[in-house]
Amino acid sequence: MAETRTRASGIVTPTRGAPRLTVSLDTLRLERDATGRVTGSRRVTGSPDQDAGKETGLLLTEAAERTASAVAGLQSAVAQIHEWRDGDGLPVSRRAELLARVETPGGPVLLGTSGPGDPAGLVDALPWDELGALSGPFVPADPPGDWRERPLLLRPSAASVLVAGAAFSLTSRGGRATAARLAGRRILPQLTLTDLPSAPPGSALDGSGQDASGLDDRGDPALPTLLVDGGRICPPPPLAEGIARGRAVWDHDTGGFGPPPLARLELDGPRAEVPPDAVELVWCVEGLQRYHGDGTVRLQCLARVADRPGGWFRLALRGKPVHLLRQARGLAGPPMAVHSDSDVTTRSLVLAGAAEMEGAGHAVVTVITP
Repeated sequence: MAETRTRASGIVTPTRGAPRLTVSLDTLRLERDATGRVTGSRRVTGSPDQDAGKETGLLLTEAAERTASAVAGLQSAVAQIHEWRDGDGLPVSRRAELLARVETPGGPVLLGTSGPGDPAGLVDALPWDELGALSGPFVPADPPGDWRERPLLLRPSAASVLVAGAAFSLTSRGGRATAARLAGRRILPQLTLTDLPSAPPGSALDGSGQDASGLDDRGDPALPTLLVDGGRICPPPPLAEGIARGRAVWDHDTGGFGPPPLARLELDGPRAEVPPDAVELVWCVEGLQRYHGDGTVRLQCLARVADRPGGWFRLALRGKPVHLLRQARGLAGPPMAVHSDSDVTTRSLVLAGAAEMEGAGHAVVTVITP
């Protein structure tokens, strides 16, 4: 039986007058066979349902207005609303994504989030207070003399980079071989890293009239996959046609299956209090390479100390994501969905101090001088 998928995409950029807003709609009609496998699709033009396009425009307009009131430095913002409908045209599920690149006095940063259902709350879910703290002139402050002994606190925007890097290191070709060899071994301190289905699985009925919910586009069960469970590495998920089972997505243009356009990940673990003397890595500065061929990440972050909230300075953090996560002391604060090159839901991440991590050979942390 058929199902319909609509993707509304939009971009807003500032101009001398009003912001320039562009929105487009792409609607596909898909067919599944008796196994739940997608067998073909056709593009639908002139869709009578324009709600997703209108909501995308409203989402971007609101994001532009909020950014202007916070730092007045929007470079661009993009949004997508994905909508799934059954064969009768009834809505089954929705998911929205929002990503803005914002110029602050401390450098360009990304502001992004995503979530299921009504997209109206996405803008309010963004950390505007932390962005507004950068609205004044950026005068780099000197970090306190004992900053290397203080614990590090990575806010969700920075922590998400480590989570995405760790997931990639465990699911790449070499990472899968390592995960298979080390399955069951403890590699992290009680943290659980989960790979989630990238989109709501098959809706309504398949070609035989059976319920196809819970299946990906190839007809495999689409379930959460544990990459790390309570600190212990899990066997890698099996592959089918080079794609992890339960993650196949139909590509209309190629007429075949591919991996999800981006990973959806979740990090959970023991709760921790925010250390009152922590060095907070709040925002990653954009425009610089984060992931390197040797498996390391390098973050250049706008940082501050919790007991001196007014002074900002820049820190560089370099290391392999899994090695950095080994230094975790717990997760603090509420969870946040961070959208950029992956969708990562995480709380703030409490790490050991720079001196301790460097002493263990797990990281290099340095102050960036102007």
